Amino acid sequence: MAGSLFIVSRTKPGTYNYMKLVSEREHDVILDRRKGDRRRIHQRATPERRHGERRHRDVMTDLWKYGWALVHP
Repeated sequence: MAGSLFIVSRTKPGTYNYMKLVSEREHDVILDRRKGDRRRIHQRATPERRHGERRHRDVMTDLWKYGWALVHP
């Protein structure tokens, strides 16, 4: 079974380096690769075509608040 994934804010390179240094092998530490907002305010959102549960967790609150987020498999 895969370990946990730590996503670290691009604005916290020191936190990223520290977590890479102390993390165990079964845990992955990555920098947040997103660049800016994906959806502009002036663009209209298209209706959601997918139905059912999406397999992701919104990590933005944790990234803004703590500088990192933990995602479990």
